[in-house]
Amino acid sequence: MACAEPYASNGCYDFVRETLVARLPDVRVYGTDDTTIERLPDVRSLVVDGDDKFILPNYEFNVRPFRSNVVLRWEWRPGSFLFSVWQQNRSSRSPHGQTVGLGDLFGSLSVPGGKMFAVKTSF
Repeated sequence: MACAEPYASNGCYDFVRETLVARLPDVRVYGTDDTTIERLPDVRSLVVDGDDKFILPNYEFNVRPFRSNVVLRWEWRPGSFLFSVWQQNRSSRSPHGQTVGLGDLFGSLSVPGGKMFAVKTSF
């Protein structure tokens, strides 16, 4: 039996908001209402709200993991078996929320990852 799981995901945020009152849906969008938001060279954001200034971390991401498994089962006599399992995990992550496409699914095949091999037997 063999299986492979390519996966690609991204997160890109256009608006930064703050809840005005707890448990109410009212929000304040930074960059409006006399506030400014500026992207810094290290992809963090500087928010200026009147006399207050603060920096927000970058929450954008691109993730491309790839996992594959191969399982071989052999029964050489009734009640006895031998399992051998090979597993591979590869993953890449970048702090830029760019749109992912079909090519990104297999882009993780070229990144380093971990491999595991196991054998189990029973008589």
